[in-house]
Amino acid sequence: MRLRFICITAVIVLVCLNWFSKAMALDVSKLDEASKAELLKKFAATKANETPGNSYQTPDIYENDSSATVGVPVGDTGTVDREVRHGEQSSRELVRHERTGESQLTEFTDLAPFGAELFRGPNEEAPPNDIASASDYILGPGDNLVVSMWGRVENEYALTIDREGKLFVPKVGEVIAWGKTLEEFEDDLKRKLTSVYSEFELSVSLGKIRSIRIYVTGEARRPGAYTVSSLTSLLNALYLAGGPTERGSMRKVRLMRNGGIIAELDLYRFLLHGDNSSDVRLESGDAIFIPIVGSRVAIRGKVRREAIYELKGEQTALDLLALAGDAEPDAYLGRVMLERIAGRDEWEVLDLNLSVSIPETADNIELFDGDRLTVFSVFEEKRNMVAVFGLVKHPGYFERNDSTRVSDLLKRAKLQPYDVNYDRANLYRRHSDWRMEIIAVDVSQIQNGSEQDDILMQDGDSLHIYSMADVAWDRYVYIEGEVKQPGRYPHYDNMTIEDLVFLAGSFDRGASMLRTELARIDSVGAVSLIDVDIRGTEGRALLLQEDDRVYVRRIPQWQLHRTVLLEGEVQYPGEYVLSERDETLYGLVQRAGGLTDLAFPLGTIFERRSIGENLERLKIPSLLEKSSPIERDSLGNIRRLALFEYDAQAMNRIVLDMNELVSSNGARGDIVLEPGDRIFVPPRPSGICVLGAVGSNGTIGFRENEKVKYYVRRAGNFTRQADKDGLRLIKANGEVFSGGGTSKRYAEMGDVIVVPTKIHRDRNWGNTLTKVLTTTTGVLTSVLIISKL
Repeated sequence: MRLRFICITAVIVLVCLNWFSKAMALDVSKLDEASKAELLKKFAATKANETPGNSYQTPDIYENDSSATVGVPVGDTGTVDREVRHGEQSSRELVRHERTGESQLTEFTDLAPFGAELFRGPNEEAPPNDIASASDYILGPGDNLVVSMWGRVENEYALTIDREGKLFVPKVGEVIAWGKTLEEFEDDLKRKLTSVYSEFELSVSLGKIRSIRIYVTGEARRPGAYTVSSLTSLLNALYLAGGPTERGSMRKVRLMRNGGIIAELDLYRFLLHGDNSSDVRLESGDAIFIPIVGSRVAIRGKVRREAIYELKGEQTALDLLALAGDAEPDAYLGRVMLERIAGRDEWEVLDLNLSVSIPETADNIELFDGDRLTVFSVFEEKRNMVAVFGLVKHPGYFERNDSTRVSDLLKRAKLQPYDVNYDRANLYRRHSDWRMEIIAVDVSQIQNGSEQDDILMQDGDSLHIYSMADVAWDRYVYIEGEVKQPGRYPHYDNMTIEDLVFLAGSFDRGASMLRTELARIDSVGAVSLIDVDIRGTEGRALLLQEDDRVYVRRIPQWQLHRTVLLEGEVQYPGEYVLSERDETLYGLVQRAGGLTDLAFPLGTIFERRSIGENLERLKIPSLLEKSSPIERDSLGNIRRLALFEYDAQAMNRIVLDMNELVSSNGARGDIVLEPGDRIFVPPRPSGICVLGAVGSNGTIGFRENEKVKYYVRRAGNFTRQADKDGLRLIKANGEVFSGGGTSKRYAEMGDVIVVPTKIHRDRNWGNTLTKVLTTTTGVLTSVLIISKL
């Protein structure tokens, strides 16, 4: 490794010396100004590329004037021109929008090609065979015919056409069926049977239908070869193949037979008019070809069928409107927006007048591939109308005439019989310049017959009748402390403390009847405190005022059950209720009958849940995380070193010497218990555990007066990766010893010896030296160039 590092260093030094020799030979003073500038530019670019970190360039944003960019979003880099085309009856507005990518004028991405939903249903594995036999069905090899005779003779035959197109009829012989229709075959067979039978009737029907092989090619969703019934039609086969793709034509589906085009299917005729006259029956070997779609245009807005349409014969905007099912009743055809690709990098927008009521002014222009039409709605303006809302029985809009006043509107809308604020209603009026005016209306004066207050209403006026609750503030009282549902409650007239306590679910079991506090604020903001004894009738009947706050205190030192858990090697383990607030651990052990003979007091685990809760309350875990050092990894990412992993459960443990506590009969090392404490007295262990970077992890039998190094040696001694200075001795009671001299300490029963592993930090000296030399080279280059300028 060292040899490789020395070789890399030598090569880098030689390269640098060679470069400096050439640089010193360059006489910058002899260069012209352009060459000097180019040299400095290359140097600056090189330094910029070598700088670590991401570079950010602010994009150019051009905020167009909203008055000149109708339909163009702010921030678009396009240019907008407005021009009026001359020579047309309606002056169209042309907007050119230069851009790259999709048009941002109108969103059409959610539109689907018209007719695509026809093929979105569940496809069948094979077409049904129960299609009624058509009179033009051509018989062929494999067809099964049912021949029925009745009259003087009654027979029924099931006959199959063979490969030669013939079938054998008893007493008649072979009869040719291939190429004939059912009707033709029936007539031919009846003539032959007449020479054998007399006075009979004959019927021929299809039994089992033969299968044929067809092919679907072109822009089909599932092209390929299909084995189908001989009754399958062109539409059936298209349905099996999933229909055309988005690139496929729905108006020029061709049926190919023997190298020629037999039929061309226009699915629009079927979808729009139910016309299936072009849906011919298939024959074996037929090929269905779906070509690339032709010219397509899109239409959306106030039309009955928003979609993307393929043009075939339809050439104008009115033709497209007819394909879309015509306009909705609220469509405004006086201005239909047409978006059209005018070049490779620009769109143009045309405003068309398609009002059929004025045909001579309709802009029924020819459409091109990619055109997009948007039909807007009429302006929703209602005339001769006023409105009333709020506390009336019939809110909404009403007819207005030149003599309509507020009283007339109130008679028709009918005020609610309760909670109406008669002192003030609001009349909102919009003027011709779109300014809004609010006019105060005194409903009580109007009801008393005041003509001055009975305002004459104008078109579009809106009257709002308010309730008393709308104009009055909410009144509340509050209760906190030892009640079941503390919080905020509405304040009612003649409300007492007893009423509020009842609404709050009554008192908790620990509530103090002697110490209830009432905080009251007066009109000037001064706060007064009142102590209330709610045991008697006088205290409970105290009337509350708005914003009063009642505090029900807890009985001092009251707790329903103060329990601790004692487990392990005691005579009577289990949960115990603390009878006194100063009960100690030693007293609890005595209540439990003392320790058993197998108990190991030194390893007693004492956990107090409140310790971790207090640390969380003080946000100690967050402080420990923020105090961790910061380092940068090999990828340049900054992270904190996790030198200490916070364990809330471990922090709950209290280290104690149970041997000393028991031997002194509680005189030394005793602890006052708290509710929730958990004490576990373990059984006597088997030995001493040795873990970590030793030959063999495990438990070593205990020997008196032996030191830590003895047990390490018994466990196979230290490995080469062992961190001897980090050796730790963890005592059974939770104490930890580490650092120098730990190996010479005496181990006791139940101790754990942990030998950590050394942490190796790899340093890439080659990369470090390369960065230093690169930086030095850049600095020297700057000095060299500047000194020769």
